[in-house]
Amino acid sequence: MPELPEVETVRAGLVLASVNKTIKVATLLREKNLVTSKEEFFKAVNGATIIDVKRKGKCLRFDFDNGYSLYSHLRMEGKYFLKKEGEPFDKFDLLVFDFTDGTSLRYNDVRKFGTFTLGLTKDADISSPFTAIGPEPFDIDGKYLHEKWKKKTTPIKIALLDQPVISGIGNIYDSEILFLTKIHPETPAKDLSLQQCQNIVDEACRILEAAIKAGGTTIRSFNHGGIDGMFQFALKVYGKEGEPCPCCGRPIKRIFLGGRSSYFCPTCQKLKGGKFVLGVTGPIHAGKSTVSSFYKEQGYLHFDADKVASSLYGKASVKPGIKKILGKEAYKGKELDRDYVRNVLSSNKAKRLALQNYLYPYVKEEAKRFIAKAKKGAKILLDVPLLFPAKMDELCTYTLLVDAPLELRLKRLEDEGRPTQALLKLNAEYPLDKTKEKADFVIVNDGDIDALIDKLKALNL
Repeated sequence: MPELPEVETVRAGLVLASVNKTIKVATLLREKNLVTSKEEFFKAVNGATIIDVKRKGKCLRFDFDNGYSLYSHLRMEGKYFLKKEGEPFDKFDLLVFDFTDGTSLRYNDVRKFGTFTLGLTKDADISSPFTAIGPEPFDIDGKYLHEKWKKKTTPIKIALLDQPVISGIGNIYDSEILFLTKIHPETPAKDLSLQQCQNIVDEACRILEAAIKAGGTTIRSFNHGGIDGMFQFALKVYGKEGEPCPCCGRPIKRIFLGGRSSYFCPTCQKLKGGKFVLGVTGPIHAGKSTVSSFYKEQGYLHFDADKVASSLYGKASVKPGIKKILGKEAYKGKELDRDYVRNVLSSNKAKRLALQNYLYPYVKEEAKRFIAKAKKGAKILLDVPLLFPAKMDELCTYTLLVDAPLELRLKRLEDEGRPTQALLKLNAEYPLDKTKEKADFVIVNDGDIDALIDKLKALNL
Protein backbone atom coordinates (compact mmCIF):
# COMPACT_ATOMS: atom_id res chain seq x y z
CA MET A 1 0.00 0.00 0.00
CA PRO A 2 1.42 3.42 -0.90
CA GLU A 3 2.31 5.53 2.12
CA LEU A 4 3.23 9.19 2.47
CA PRO A 5 6.61 9.01 0.64
CA GLU A 6 5.11 7.09 -2.27
CA VAL A 7 2.17 9.47 -2.59
CA GLU A 8 4.48 12.49 -2.35
CA THR A 9 6.56 10.98 -5.14
CA VAL A 10 3.39 10.53 -7.19
CA ARG A 11 2.37 14.12 -6.45
CA ALA A 12 5.70 15.48 -7.64
CA GLY A 13 5.42 13.45 -10.82
CA LEU A 14 1.85 14.61 -11.42
CA VAL A 15 2.90 18.25 -11.10
CA LEU A 16 5.28 17.73 -14.01
CA ALA A 17 2.82 15.62 -15.99
CA SER A 18 -0.42 17.56 -15.58
CA VAL A 19 -0.13 21.11 -14.18
CA ASN A 20 -1.13 23.84 -16.65
CA LYS A 21 -2.68 21.24 -18.93
CA THR A 22 -6.31 21.50 -20.02
CA ILE A 23 -8.57 18.46 -19.98
CA LYS A 24 -10.16 18.03 -23.40
CA VAL A 25 -12.28 15.09 -22.28
CA ALA A 26 -12.43 12.86 -19.22
CA THR A 27 -13.34 9.18 -19.47
CA LEU A 28 -14.64 7.35 -16.42
CA LEU A 29 -14.21 3.62 -16.93
CA ARG A 30 -15.59 2.47 -13.57
CA GLU A 31 -18.34 4.57 -11.99
CA LYS A 32 -18.16 2.73 -8.62
CA ASN A 33 -14.91 4.51 -7.80
CA LEU A 34 -16.47 7.96 -8.15
CA VAL A 35 -17.89 9.17 -4.83
CA THR A 36 -19.76 12.21 -6.24
CA SER A 37 -22.34 12.28 -9.04
CA LYS A 38 -21.19 11.49 -12.56
CA GLU A 39 -22.97 14.52 -14.02
CA GLU A 40 -21.31 16.96 -11.60
CA PHE A 41 -17.94 15.33 -12.19
CA PHE A 42 -17.97 15.70 -15.98
CA LYS A 43 -19.34 19.24 -15.76
CA ALA A 44 -16.46 20.23 -13.48
CA VAL A 45 -13.49 18.53 -15.16
CA ASN A 46 -14.18 18.69 -18.91
CA GLY A 47 -12.51 21.83 -20.22
CA ALA A 48 -10.83 22.58 -16.86
CA THR A 49 -7.13 23.31 -16.48
CA ILE A 50 -5.14 21.68 -13.66
CA ILE A 51 -3.35 24.44 -11.76
CA ASP A 52 -1.83 22.44 -8.89
CA VAL A 53 -1.56 19.00 -7.30
CA LYS A 54 -1.52 18.87 -3.49
CA ARG A 55 -1.28 16.09 -0.93
CA LYS A 56 -2.27 15.44 2.66
CA GLY A 57 -1.31 12.16 4.25
CA LYS A 58 -1.94 9.54 1.57
CA CYS A 59 -4.56 11.50 -0.37
CA LEU A 60 -3.97 13.62 -3.52
CA ARG A 61 -5.87 16.74 -4.65
CA PHE A 62 -6.05 18.12 -8.20
CA ASP A 63 -6.97 21.82 -8.17
CA PHE A 64 -8.70 23.18 -11.28
CA ASP A 65 -8.90 26.74 -12.56
CA ASN A 66 -12.70 26.75 -12.21
CA GLY A 67 -12.75 26.53 -8.40
CA TYR A 68 -13.20 22.75 -8.19
CA SER A 69 -10.85 20.12 -6.79
CA LEU A 70 -10.72 16.36 -7.35
CA TYR A 71 -9.49 14.20 -4.46
CA SER A 72 -7.76 10.95 -5.42
CA HIS A 73 -7.03 8.24 -2.87
CA LEU A 74 -4.69 5.56 -4.26
CA ARG A 75 -5.68 2.95 -1.64
CA MET A 76 -3.60 -0.22 -2.05
CA GLU A 77 -2.21 -0.21 -5.57
CA GLY A 78 -3.39 2.86 -7.45
CA LYS A 79 -0.93 4.54 -9.80
CA TYR A 80 -0.84 7.14 -12.56
CA PHE A 81 0.70 6.88 -16.01
CA LEU A 82 1.20 9.55 -18.65
CA LYS A 83 0.64 8.21 -22.17
CA LYS A 84 -0.19 9.46 -25.64
CA GLU A 85 -3.81 10.16 -26.45
CA GLY A 86 -5.37 7.30 -28.39
CA GLU A 87 -3.29 4.51 -26.87
CA PRO A 88 -5.50 1.51 -26.02
CA PHE A 89 -6.88 1.47 -22.48
CA ASP A 90 -5.45 -1.05 -20.02
CA LYS A 91 -8.07 -3.31 -18.43
CA PHE A 92 -7.23 -1.79 -15.03
CA ASP A 93 -7.51 1.85 -16.15
CA LEU A 94 -10.31 3.48 -14.14
CA LEU A 95 -10.05 7.19 -15.05
CA VAL A 96 -8.50 8.95 -18.06
CA PHE A 97 -7.82 12.64 -18.68
CA ASP A 98 -7.07 13.38 -22.35
CA PHE A 99 -5.31 16.76 -22.51
CA THR A 100 -5.41 19.26 -25.32
CA ASP A 101 -1.66 18.80 -25.87
CA GLY A 102 -2.16 15.20 -27.02
CA THR A 103 -1.08 13.49 -23.79
CA SER A 104 -3.29 11.28 -21.65
CA LEU A 105 -3.18 10.83 -17.86
CA ARG A 106 -4.37 7.36 -16.82
CA TYR A 107 -5.30 6.21 -13.31
CA ASN A 108 -4.65 2.46 -13.13
CA ASP A 109 -5.67 0.27 -10.19
CA VAL A 110 -5.41 -3.55 -10.19
CA ARG A 111 -7.40 -3.82 -6.95
CA LYS A 112 -9.92 -1.16 -8.05
CA PHE A 113 -10.07 0.29 -4.52
CA GLY A 114 -9.04 3.87 -5.38
CA THR A 115 -11.63 6.64 -5.00
CA PHE A 116 -12.35 10.04 -6.59
CA THR A 117 -14.26 12.77 -4.77
CA LEU A 118 -15.18 16.16 -6.26
CA GLY A 119 -15.45 19.30 -4.15
CA LEU A 120 -15.02 23.06 -4.15
CA THR A 121 -11.41 24.13 -3.58
CA LYS A 122 -12.50 26.77 -1.07
CA ASP A 123 -13.99 24.01 1.12
CA ALA A 124 -10.76 21.97 1.27
CA ASP A 125 -10.13 22.83 4.91
CA ILE A 126 -13.79 22.83 5.92
CA SER A 127 -15.55 19.86 4.35
CA SER A 128 -13.50 17.53 2.16
CA PRO A 129 -11.56 14.24 2.32
CA PHE A 130 -8.61 16.31 3.60
CA THR A 131 -10.49 17.32 6.77
CA ALA A 132 -10.79 13.68 7.87
CA ILE A 133 -7.02 13.25 7.69
CA GLY A 134 -4.90 14.00 10.73
CA PRO A 135 -1.64 16.00 10.78
CA GLU A 136 1.53 14.52 9.33
CA PRO A 137 4.55 13.72 11.53
CA PHE A 138 6.24 16.89 10.19
CA ASP A 139 3.50 19.02 11.79
CA ILE A 140 3.35 17.58 15.32
CA ASP A 141 5.50 16.88 18.36
CA GLY A 142 5.63 14.22 21.05
CA LYS A 143 3.24 16.12 23.32
CA TYR A 144 0.51 15.89 20.69
CA LEU A 145 0.80 12.09 20.44
CA HIS A 146 1.17 11.64 24.19
CA GLU A 147 -2.09 13.50 24.71
CA LYS A 148 -3.90 11.63 21.93
CA TRP A 149 -2.77 8.22 23.17
CA LYS A 150 -2.98 8.68 26.95
CA LYS A 151 -6.13 6.54 27.20
CA LYS A 152 -5.52 4.26 24.21
CA THR A 153 -5.10 0.58 25.08
CA THR A 154 -4.63 -0.13 21.35
CA PRO A 155 -1.21 -1.64 20.45
CA ILE A 156 1.12 1.09 19.21
CA LYS A 157 1.40 -0.79 15.90
CA ILE A 158 -2.29 -0.09 15.24
CA ALA A 159 -2.30 3.38 16.79
CA LEU A 160 0.36 4.56 14.32
CA LEU A 161 -1.93 3.57 11.44
CA ASP A 162 -4.83 5.69 12.71
CA GLN A 163 -4.91 8.32 9.95
CA PRO A 164 -7.24 10.82 11.73
CA VAL A 165 -4.64 11.05 14.54
CA ILE A 166 -1.38 10.91 12.55
CA SER A 167 -1.42 10.64 8.78
CA GLY A 168 0.84 9.19 6.12
CA ILE A 169 2.24 6.19 8.02
CA GLY A 170 1.36 2.72 6.77
CA ASN A 171 2.47 -0.84 7.42
CA ILE A 172 6.00 -0.47 6.03
CA TYR A 173 7.17 2.68 7.81
CA ASP A 174 5.22 1.68 10.93
CA SER A 175 7.52 -1.34 11.44
CA GLU A 176 10.62 0.70 10.65
CA ILE A 177 9.73 3.50 13.09
CA LEU A 178 9.04 1.10 15.97
CA PHE A 179 12.29 -0.77 15.33
CA LEU A 180 14.37 2.40 15.40
CA THR A 181 12.65 3.63 18.58
CA LYS A 182 13.05 0.14 20.18
CA ILE A 183 9.33 -0.12 20.95
CA HIS A 184 7.57 -3.49 20.80
CA PRO A 185 4.58 -3.35 18.40
CA GLU A 186 2.22 -4.80 21.04
CA THR A 187 2.96 -2.04 23.55
CA PRO A 188 -0.31 -0.31 24.50
CA ALA A 189 -0.19 3.26 23.16
CA LYS A 190 -1.12 4.64 26.59
CA ASP A 191 2.02 3.13 28.13
CA LEU A 192 4.40 5.21 26.03
CA SER A 193 6.31 7.95 27.79
CA LEU A 194 6.46 11.52 26.50
CA GLN A 195 10.05 10.88 25.40
CA GLN A 196 9.03 7.73 23.49
CA CYS A 197 6.30 9.71 21.71
CA GLN A 198 8.84 12.37 20.76
CA ASN A 199 11.21 9.63 19.54
CA ILE A 200 8.42 8.31 17.31
CA VAL A 201 7.87 11.75 15.78
CA ASP A 202 11.60 12.29 15.27
CA GLU A 203 12.19 8.90 13.62
CA ALA A 204 9.00 9.17 11.54
CA CYS A 205 10.16 12.49 10.10
CA ARG A 206 13.66 11.21 9.45
CA ILE A 207 12.48 7.99 7.76
CA LEU A 208 9.77 9.67 5.70
CA GLU A 209 12.15 12.39 4.50
CA ALA A 210 14.73 9.78 3.49
CA ALA A 211 12.07 7.71 1.73
CA ILE A 212 10.79 10.73 -0.18
CA LYS A 213 14.33 11.45 -1.42
CA ALA A 214 14.61 7.80 -2.51
CA GLY A 215 11.33 7.91 -4.40
CA GLY A 216 9.47 5.80 -1.87
CA THR A 217 9.37 2.06 -1.34
CA THR A 218 8.14 -0.17 -4.14
CA ILE A 219 6.50 -3.27 -2.71
CA ARG A 220 4.95 -5.72 -5.17
CA SER A 221 3.25 -3.86 -8.01
CA PHE A 222 3.01 -0.31 -6.65
CA ASN A 223 5.00 2.25 -8.60
CA HIS A 224 4.55 5.70 -10.04
CA GLY A 225 4.80 6.33 -13.71
CA GLY A 226 6.63 3.05 -14.17
CA ILE A 227 9.56 4.11 -11.92
CA ASP A 228 10.38 2.00 -8.87
CA GLY A 229 11.20 3.62 -5.55
CA MET A 230 14.55 2.76 -3.99
CA PHE A 231 13.90 3.01 -0.25
CA GLN A 232 13.17 -0.73 0.01
CA PHE A 233 16.95 -1.21 -0.06
CA ALA A 234 17.22 0.82 3.16
CA LEU A 235 14.54 -1.09 5.09
CA LYS A 236 15.85 -2.65 8.29
CA VAL A 237 13.05 -5.01 9.37
CA TYR A 238 10.01 -4.82 7.09
CA GLY A 239 9.68 -7.98 4.99
CA LYS A 240 12.81 -9.49 6.59
CA GLU A 241 11.30 -12.26 8.72
CA GLY A 242 13.99 -14.76 9.72
CA GLU A 243 16.86 -12.50 8.64
CA PRO A 244 19.40 -11.25 11.21
CA CYS A 245 18.54 -8.08 13.09
CA PRO A 246 20.95 -5.33 11.93
CA CYS A 247 21.62 -4.47 15.59
CA CYS A 248 21.83 -7.74 17.55
CA GLY A 249 21.99 -10.39 14.83
CA ARG A 250 19.04 -12.38 16.14
CA PRO A 251 16.17 -13.29 13.79
CA ILE A 252 13.56 -10.72 12.81
CA LYS A 253 10.07 -11.97 13.69
CA ARG A 254 6.64 -11.27 12.26
CA ILE A 255 3.36 -11.14 14.15
CA PHE A 256 -0.12 -10.10 13.11
CA LEU A 257 -1.92 -7.28 14.88
CA GLY A 258 -5.30 -6.10 13.67
CA GLY A 259 -4.85 -8.27 10.61
CA ARG A 260 -1.62 -6.48 9.64
CA SER A 261 1.92 -7.85 9.56
CA SER A 262 4.37 -6.32 11.99
CA TYR A 263 8.09 -7.02 11.71
CA PHE A 264 10.30 -6.53 14.76
CA CYS A 265 13.23 -7.81 16.78
CA PRO A 266 12.14 -9.42 20.09
CA THR A 267 15.60 -8.75 21.55
CA CYS A 268 15.87 -5.06 20.65
CA GLN A 269 12.16 -4.31 21.06
CA LYS A 270 11.28 -5.87 24.39
CA LEU A 271 7.68 -5.74 25.58
CA LYS A 272 7.53 -4.32 29.11
CA GLY A 273 6.27 -7.11 31.35
CA GLY A 274 6.09 -9.41 28.33
CA LYS A 275 6.73 -13.13 28.54
CA PHE A 276 9.68 -14.67 26.70
CA VAL A 277 8.72 -18.05 25.20
CA LEU A 278 11.40 -20.35 23.81
CA GLY A 279 10.17 -23.33 21.79
CA VAL A 280 12.58 -26.28 21.78
CA THR A 281 12.24 -29.17 19.34
CA GLY A 282 14.33 -31.91 17.78
CA PRO A 283 14.46 -35.63 16.92
CA ILE A 284 14.51 -38.33 19.57
CA HIS A 285 17.58 -38.36 21.84
CA ALA A 286 19.15 -35.30 20.23
CA GLY A 287 19.57 -33.74 23.67
CA LYS A 288 16.31 -31.89 24.34
CA SER A 289 16.18 -33.10 27.94
CA THR A 290 19.64 -31.63 28.62
CA VAL A 291 18.58 -28.37 26.98
CA SER A 292 15.41 -28.29 29.10
CA SER A 293 17.40 -28.90 32.28
CA PHE A 294 19.78 -26.09 31.40
CA TYR A 295 17.01 -23.57 30.85
CA LYS A 296 15.11 -24.66 33.96
CA GLU A 297 18.27 -23.86 35.94
CA GLN A 298 18.18 -20.42 34.28
CA GLY A 299 14.71 -19.83 35.72
CA TYR A 300 12.59 -20.88 32.75
CA LEU A 301 9.18 -22.43 33.43
CA HIS A 302 9.00 -25.80 31.66
CA PHE A 303 6.10 -27.05 29.55
CA ASP A 304 6.58 -30.68 28.45
CA ALA A 305 4.34 -31.43 25.47
CA ASP A 306 5.00 -35.19 25.66
CA LYS A 307 3.80 -35.32 29.27
CA VAL A 308 0.71 -33.31 28.42
CA ALA A 309 -0.03 -35.57 25.44
CA SER A 310 0.48 -38.66 27.62
CA SER A 311 -1.97 -37.33 30.20
CA LEU A 312 -4.56 -36.81 27.47
CA TYR A 313 -4.75 -40.58 26.88
CA GLY A 314 -6.49 -40.88 30.24
CA LYS A 315 -8.89 -37.97 29.75
CA ALA A 316 -12.49 -39.12 29.39
CA SER A 317 -13.36 -36.50 26.78
CA VAL A 318 -10.33 -37.47 24.63
CA LYS A 319 -10.49 -41.28 24.85
CA PRO A 320 -13.30 -41.81 22.29
CA GLY A 321 -11.27 -40.04 19.61
CA ILE A 322 -8.15 -42.09 20.41
CA LYS A 323 -10.13 -45.35 20.23
CA LYS A 324 -11.59 -44.27 16.90
CA ILE A 325 -8.10 -43.73 15.49
CA LEU A 326 -6.16 -46.61 17.11
CA GLY A 327 -8.96 -49.10 17.82
CA LYS A 328 -10.53 -50.22 21.08
CA GLU A 329 -7.48 -52.42 21.70
CA ALA A 330 -5.55 -49.29 22.60
CA TYR A 331 -6.92 -49.64 26.11
CA LYS A 332 -6.86 -52.51 28.57
CA GLY A 333 -9.78 -51.61 30.72
CA LYS A 334 -9.19 -47.98 31.68
CA GLU A 335 -5.44 -48.07 31.10
CA LEU A 336 -3.60 -47.39 27.88
CA ASP A 337 -1.79 -50.37 26.36
CA ARG A 338 1.43 -48.54 25.57
CA ASP A 339 3.11 -51.47 23.82
CA TYR A 340 0.14 -51.86 21.50
CA VAL A 341 0.05 -48.11 20.80
CA ARG A 342 3.80 -48.02 20.12
CA ASN A 343 3.51 -50.90 17.65
CA VAL A 344 0.58 -49.32 15.82
CA LEU A 345 2.24 -45.93 15.57
CA SER A 346 5.56 -47.37 14.36
CA SER A 347 3.87 -49.45 11.63
CA ASN A 348 0.97 -47.27 10.47
CA LYS A 349 1.86 -43.79 9.23
CA ALA A 350 -1.75 -42.79 8.55
CA LYS A 351 -2.84 -43.57 12.12
CA ARG A 352 0.25 -41.85 13.50
CA LEU A 353 -0.53 -38.64 11.62
CA ALA A 354 -4.21 -38.86 12.51
CA LEU A 355 -3.35 -39.18 16.21
CA GLN A 356 -0.96 -36.24 16.06
CA ASN A 357 -3.55 -34.06 14.34
CA TYR A 358 -6.10 -35.10 16.94
CA LEU A 359 -4.00 -34.57 20.08
CA TYR A 360 -1.92 -31.50 19.28
CA PRO A 361 -4.77 -28.96 19.29
CA TYR A 362 -5.42 -30.08 22.89
CA VAL A 363 -1.72 -29.75 23.71
CA LYS A 364 -1.59 -26.29 22.13
CA GLU A 365 -4.53 -25.11 24.24
CA GLU A 366 -2.78 -26.39 27.36
CA ALA A 367 0.36 -24.49 26.34
CA LYS A 368 -1.66 -21.31 25.89
CA ARG A 369 -3.11 -21.71 29.39
CA PHE A 370 0.37 -22.41 30.79
CA ILE A 371 1.72 -19.21 29.23
CA ALA A 372 -1.30 -17.16 30.33
CA LYS A 373 -0.88 -18.25 33.97
CA ALA A 374 2.79 -17.28 34.08
CA LYS A 375 3.69 -13.98 35.71
CA LYS A 376 4.61 -10.91 33.70
CA GLY A 377 8.19 -11.01 32.52
CA ALA A 378 8.39 -14.81 32.91
CA LYS A 379 10.67 -16.94 30.74
CA ILE A 380 8.95 -20.06 29.45
CA LEU A 381 10.30 -23.15 27.70
CA LEU A 382 7.95 -25.10 25.42
CA ASP A 383 9.46 -28.57 24.91
CA VAL A 384 7.58 -29.83 21.84
CA PRO A 385 8.97 -32.60 19.55
CA LEU A 386 6.65 -31.58 16.69
CA LEU A 387 6.69 -27.86 17.39
CA PHE A 388 6.09 -26.71 13.80
CA PRO A 389 3.62 -29.37 12.61
CA ALA A 390 1.60 -28.62 15.76
CA LYS A 391 1.79 -24.88 14.89
CA MET A 392 2.98 -24.17 18.42
CA ASP A 393 5.80 -22.02 17.07
CA GLU A 394 3.09 -19.34 16.85
CA LEU A 395 3.28 -19.10 20.65
CA CYS A 396 7.06 -18.62 20.75
CA THR A 397 9.32 -15.62 20.86
CA TYR A 398 12.12 -17.75 19.38
CA THR A 399 12.45 -21.41 18.36
CA LEU A 400 15.44 -23.70 18.88
CA LEU A 401 16.15 -26.98 17.07
CA VAL A 402 18.45 -29.43 18.85
CA ASP A 403 19.93 -31.96 16.43
CA ALA A 404 22.51 -34.74 16.73
CA PRO A 405 24.10 -37.22 14.29
CA LEU A 406 22.05 -40.41 13.90
CA GLU A 407 24.87 -42.66 15.13
CA LEU A 408 25.09 -40.70 18.39
CA ARG A 409 21.35 -40.80 18.94
CA LEU A 410 21.38 -44.55 18.30
CA LYS A 411 24.18 -45.11 20.79
CA ARG A 412 22.40 -43.07 23.47
CA LEU A 413 19.27 -45.20 23.05
CA GLU A 414 21.27 -48.43 23.21
CA ASP A 415 23.13 -47.29 26.34
CA GLU A 416 19.77 -46.76 28.04
CA GLY A 417 18.49 -50.19 26.96
CA ARG A 418 15.48 -48.71 25.21
CA PRO A 419 13.68 -50.30 22.18
CA THR A 420 16.01 -48.66 19.70
CA GLN A 421 14.55 -49.72 16.38
CA ALA A 422 10.92 -49.05 17.33
CA LEU A 423 11.71 -45.58 18.66
CA LEU A 424 13.88 -44.67 15.68
CA LYS A 425 11.18 -45.89 13.32
CA LEU A 426 8.69 -43.64 15.08
CA ASN A 427 11.09 -40.78 14.61
CA ALA A 428 12.25 -41.64 11.08
CA GLU A 429 9.89 -39.17 9.47
CA TYR A 430 10.75 -36.28 11.77
CA PRO A 431 10.70 -33.23 9.42
CA LEU A 432 14.32 -32.32 10.13
CA ASP A 433 15.09 -30.39 6.94
CA LYS A 434 11.89 -28.32 7.13
CA THR A 435 12.44 -27.69 10.84
CA LYS A 436 15.98 -26.43 10.17
CA GLU A 437 14.56 -23.94 7.67
CA LYS A 438 11.96 -22.66 10.12
CA ALA A 439 13.85 -22.67 13.43
CA ASP A 440 15.40 -19.42 14.62
CA PHE A 441 18.39 -21.23 16.12
CA VAL A 442 19.93 -24.64 15.39
CA ILE A 443 22.35 -26.43 17.72
CA VAL A 444 24.10 -29.67 16.74
CA ASN A 445 24.71 -31.79 19.82
CA ASP A 446 27.72 -33.76 18.55
CA GLY A 447 29.87 -33.69 21.69
CA ASP A 448 29.52 -34.22 25.43
CA ILE A 449 27.12 -32.45 27.79
CA ASP A 450 29.63 -29.69 28.61
CA ALA A 451 30.03 -28.90 24.91
CA LEU A 452 26.25 -28.68 24.53
CA ILE A 453 25.97 -26.38 27.56
CA ASP A 454 28.67 -24.11 26.10
CA LYS A 455 26.66 -23.80 22.89
CA LEU A 456 23.55 -22.89 24.85
CA LYS A 457 25.43 -20.28 26.86
CA ALA A 458 26.71 -18.77 23.62
CA LEU A 459 23.12 -18.23 22.46
CA ASN A 460 22.54 -16.08 25.54
CA LEU A 461 18.75 -16.48 25.49
